[in-house]
Amino acid sequence: MAVPIPVGPERPEPTGAALILKDITQVHEQQEMKRDVVSIVSHQLKTPLTSIRMSIHLLLEERIGSLNEKQVELLMAARDESERLVGILSDLLDINRIESGKSSFAPETVTPRALVRDSVEPYLVDAKDKGVTVVNEVPEDLPEVMADIGKIRHVFANLLSNAFRFTGPGGSVTISAEQKQDQVVFRIEDTGKGMSEEELKHLFERFYRAPGQDEKSGVGLGLAIVKEIVRAHGGDVGVESIVGQGSIFQFTLPLQTDPEKNISTKPVEE
Repeated sequence: MAVPIPVGPERPEPTGAALILKDITQVHEQQEMKRDVVSIVSHQLKTPLTSIRMSIHLLLEERIGSLNEKQVELLMAARDESERLVGILSDLLDINRIESGKSSFAPETVTPRALVRDSVEPYLVDAKDKGVTVVNEVPEDLPEVMADIGKIRHVFANLLSNAFRFTGPGGSVTISAEQKQDQVVFRIEDTGKGMSEEELKHLFERFYRAPGQDEKSGVGLGLAIVKEIVRAHGGDVGVESIVGQGSIFQFTLPLQTDPEKNISTKPVEE
């Protein structure tokens, strides 16, 4: 950081500058240590959790004896919670890998229309059952973008699941896209309950959960992962919202040019 040095009150113009250097080595070491701890703990928890899931599965299949109604109910609750824990651990490992640059990306060329169509497909039945209209307004003639298709589908899955969760019967979720210079902007707009200004400030922070959310909706890592994935693609993500009127999430992806300039392709390091 450079700080100008004035001569005095009578001559405000600077005559030089002072360079202030700050050693952030310790900060980086602490961040790396924290990521290592999260990774080690998450991996260590996966083995016993797998055994627990398998045991629950065998019990529910009644391979070692019949169950009464109450026992089935308790085991199904345990199964649901163990699956939720698997999701939390996966999210922790995902965001750890992306932040440390250890997550592999396999960029491909894909049309925005096809990317949206395939990402929306898994939600159409549930949306219909809930009475929510899904509208795909992505033009057919948009140029191709560079994307790791699996990871961008994860981005859409998170944004779409949030949109459907907070949009009631009779509402709608609209997906659109447009080209802006050397990128394509994707938008997911819902007619849900919207969010306050205070919620919007923290929405993409890790472990942030908006007030009033169901306990089973996660631990607040979904949007943080979305942010890291989009940034790793050379894009950006944002949101606009009005309480009582709905929200619009948007993110950008680079047009198909030179994939090596846009997306990190570092291999995963376990």
